[in-house]
Amino acid sequence: MTMCDKAQELLRNMKSTAAARYNASKRLEGRERSLIRLTGFTSAYLIGLTVLPYFIDLPVGAADRMNLLTFALGVIILVASLIQYSARDGINAEQHYRCGLEISEMRRRLKITAKAATDEELLEIGDAYALILQKYSINHDQVDFDQYRMERKEEARKFNFIERTAISLRIGIVRHLASIMLLTVSLLLAWLIFAIIAPAWQLSAVAPV
Repeated sequence: MTMCDKAQELLRNMKSTAAARYNASKRLEGRERSLIRLTGFTSAYLIGLTVLPYFIDLPVGAADRMNLLTFALGVIILVASLIQYSARDGINAEQHYRCGLEISEMRRRLKITAKAATDEELLEIGDAYALILQKYSINHDQVDFDQYRMERKEEARKFNFIERTAISLRIGIVRHLASIMLLTVSLLLAWLIFAIIAPAWQLSAVAPV
């Protein structure tokens, strides 16, 4: 392997790592925002269901269903809050972004001198590259690297149809899991309102005083 080949291989490694770190940063920022939305809306739903019995007399079966949904909302809020607190997505996203910036800057400098770089210079750059990875000890997930490969046509061609579908599905789930949960909770609440609460409201409105 010639000097130029070694430099090109190091450049490719830097490019893929920096791109994966940027993807990880965006993913974690998105997950943090989604968890905040999930916690906020679910908390509002929980408060609404808690005060509802003071305004509407619900049948026993309807009240039981509402209590079950209230319990489920409380569990969702607890789990989402614990994940948000323990994951530290905002901090980790910043770390990934800074790591990507430093690697990209080092790669830019190497591209300028790649053709004339000596073994010693490449070894020095490789050591500096390793120090950056050690400095930002958190690593990106496989889904971040897979996203980078899927976004590059020459890399995506290496996957067959089943692999591309599985990777796309995994990326979508990782990105939108909290939003999917919020949509599910909202649909359950809508069902509770139209199927149970609204009929009970109408009955209470026409009931004789």
